[in-house]
Amino acid sequence: MEKDNPPEKEESKNWRSKYRHSACVDRVQNVCNHNAYVKYMLNAMKEAGCEVDIDQHIVCEPCDGNSTVSGGFDPDASQIVICENKSTSLRVVSRLLVHELVHALDHCRAEVDWSNLDHVACSEIRASSLSGECSFLSENLYGGGFGIRGHHKDCVRRHATESIMYSRSLKREEATKHVDRVWERCFSDYTPFSRIPRRMSDLKDKPKSGNS
Repeated sequence: MEKDNPPEKEESKNWRSKYRHSACVDRVQNVCNHNAYVKYMLNAMKEAGCEVDIDQHIVCEPCDGNSTVSGGFDPDASQIVICENKSTSLRVVSRLLVHELVHALDHCRAEVDWSNLDHVACSEIRASSLSGECSFLSENLYGGGFGIRGHHKDCVRRHATESIMYSRSLKREEATKHVDRVWERCFSDYTPFSRIPRRMSDLKDKPKSGNS
């Protein structure tokens, strides 16, 4: 027979859960107000006619601790979900937000069919390329690490492929096929940036709308 958890244990668990949620919300507010890349993407959404209400469109929720997913974009609810139990720092939250805001921008400007895996692959390529997650520093600190030569393309291809694998329960071969099919067009689409953003000076240009 299972024993009930002692009241003090439940109270401690509830406190930790509330703290994680509150800390996640605070980090989201912080990066939306102060992180230059996130602010640039929020402005790009506004320019595209899809202004983001931070309280309504960005939510912190608990996620499966065994999953590799740290956040996501829900096109039906038009919401970005940040996994509050994995949003451990401002750096993590800012990178997640830029990644998911690329998906949100694609949803806004390009009429993405999220049931079409080629469309999904295209958005994943763009998000992996433009979010900073494949910068040399990020990948060597938080990922598998690459040599400098060809690093960015290799990283983007790997991240996009694995994102589709995990989110759509595909085998690597199938996910790779979709990434390869749209690679040239989608990797060269830097919208809303003029180029792959690598430094603060890349944020000086007004966000571009791109083509649908």
